[in-house]
Formats: sequence, C-alpha cells, structure tokens
Amino acid sequence: MKKVIGILAEKLDHSLSPVIHNYWCKKHENNFLYKKFEIRKTSLKTFFNNFKKNKNLRGFNITIPYKEECLSYCDKLSPSAKKIGSVNLIYKRNNLLIGDNTDVIGFSKCYRNLKIKNPRSVLIIGAGGAARAVLYFLNKKNIKNIDIFAPTLKRKLGLEQSFKFKNFVNKTTKLNKKYDLIINASSAGMVGKPKLNRNILSLVVNAKYIIDIVYNPTMTDLLKRASIKDKDYIGGLKMLIEQAKPSFEIWTGKSIKIDKEIYKKVEQNI
Repeated sequence: MKKVIGILAEKLDHSLSPVIHNYWCKKHENNFLYKKFEIRKTSLKTFFNNFKKNKNLRGFNITIPYKEECLSYCDKLSPSAKKIGSVNLIYKRNNLLIGDNTDVIGFSKCYRNLKIKNPRSVLIIGAGGAARAVLYFLNKKNIKNIDIFAPTLKRKLGLEQSFKFKNFVNKTTKLNKKYDLIINASSAGMVGKPKLNRNILSLVVNAKYIIDIVYNPTMTDLLKRASIKDKDYIGGLKMLIEQAKPSFEIWTGKSIKIDKEIYKKVEQNI
C-alpha cells in the first residue's frame, strides 16, 4: 500500500500541487501518492483526529483558507511557522503533528531570482498566510518601508499581533504613487477570483520589480502590465514549485532537484 501525502483546503478545483508531487513521486519515490483533501471547516477537527490515527497518511500541504486555521491542530511548530503565524505544511514525527511554513522559501527564491537590491519602498497586496510569509522574509532582509493593502479588518488584526505591524492601507486612494517593489500576495487575479484593483495596476508604471504569487493564469493582469511597462517581474509558478520541494523532501527523506520538465508538466495543466 502506498503512503499518502496531499493537500488540504476547502476547495481544490485549480490546485496544481498534485501534478507537481505525483511527478516527483513517480521519478523519485514511487511508494508515495499525493491526493486532494477537500474538507469543510466544520469537519477539520474530525479530519485531524483521523490523520493522527492513520499511519499511512504521512502529511499534507495546506492552502487557502486554512493556513492560519490549522495552527491550532499542530503539536509543534517550526520557528518560522510560529513567527509567521501560518502553516502550509504538516508532517508527522514521533506521533506528533509538526507545522511548518515553506512559503517563505518559495518567495525567497522569487526575490533572489529578480536580483532585487535594497528596495526603498514595498507594497504587499493581501494580509493572509502568504502575505505573512512575505512580510517575515522582508523583515529578515531588514526592509523597513512597507505598506500592506488590507481591506479586511480581521486579517489586519492578525498581522498587527504577529508582527506588530502598523502600515496598513485599506483604500487604494491612500496608497503611495511610487513603490520600488509591488507584491501581490493575495488570490486577486487568480482564475475564479476577483481581479486586482485598477488603481493598484496603475502603480506598476513607477515600480522597478513586480512579484505575483498567483500561478493560474501564468500571466496575470499585474504581470501583463509589468511586461508592457518593461519592468522586472516574476509569477507564482516559481514560488509554487520552490515551496513544494522542501515539503516533498521532508515527507520522503529524498533530496531532489527541480528540472525543466516539472515546469512543462505544470504549464500543460493550466
């Protein structure tokens, strides 16, 4: 019987994680199978109770909207997950559920790929689990001048408590006109989700770098605008694959390399 790993969310219609991990399972560790777990919020407790008892279920990734919700079900958190306040990876060690966050690894690869140096001002769009990982990374880089566009009060309060962060903007009319780096860390622009606000898109003209964590579509409205304005940009596909790698390595104990074929496989399924 194959060992089961997977991804947990409320809805997983557009998830590409099974494509990535099952490609790696076939190539590196054929004794594993990656599955989707679509679980309602009211059933999370039951799911985790069953997960603890099921020796064949080794762990899973977590995505919208449960990255913060699942913290309370972990017996132990990695230092980064504890500070970030969200998990996108859970695995078992000695009958304990360990929560970790590999989003920050994925984002760091995007940041370094663009060869960004000392941005004077940064705009983060969104205040959920991914935005927490982005803010954690930027704080590690000692970048100070950061605004977060967060229309939702609940998300804002969570970041205030975790990071003692105060620079929130809840209306696009209050945003600065010039940011060196613009990061979309929300689901805006994703297939089936609302589009990114036009006022935010208009800020691209004065930016130097654009990062969009959305990977479906591969060229979002934000990235199209960046391309037209000849800005340095990167989309969410790299972050998706780079954050998946450490998850797979933790579950299987196998060290792997990211090849060009995995990008082709994912793009074929978008």
